[in-house]
Amino acid sequence: MTGLIETLEGYQHGNCFYCGEPLFDIEVDHVIPYNALKHNEIWNLVLAHSFCNQDKSDNLPPLQFVNNLIQRNEYFIASSHPIKNTLIELLGATESLRRQTILNNYRYAKGAIVRTWRGNPN
Repeated sequence: MTGLIETLEGYQHGNCFYCGEPLFDIEVDHVIPYNALKHNEIWNLVLAHSFCNQDKSDNLPPLQFVNNLIQRNEYFIASSHPIKNTLIELLGATESLRRQTILNNYRYAKGAIVRTWRGNPN
């Protein structure tokens, strides 16, 4: 998944998705944990510091991070970025459908994962 770093950096501008600090020791992370959804679809992948990724681990993030993920996906869809069509294909043709698809995945994961990561409130 390291091949996705350049694509994802376009939105994150060199900052960690979780703490917002400049990235170093970069890892690709599943916002909604892989162990719940069992896929590596790009709509759910972000860049994080190794520490932030390991701190979050396989825990479900607070809803604020899922909302940030939705915003990130809409940013790509509004652009001419090559992943635009993939995101539309995976999530739906309209913004409301895409939001609902992601929130449905989050609710599904919430039923499968009992641990919630608190994250950085800032």
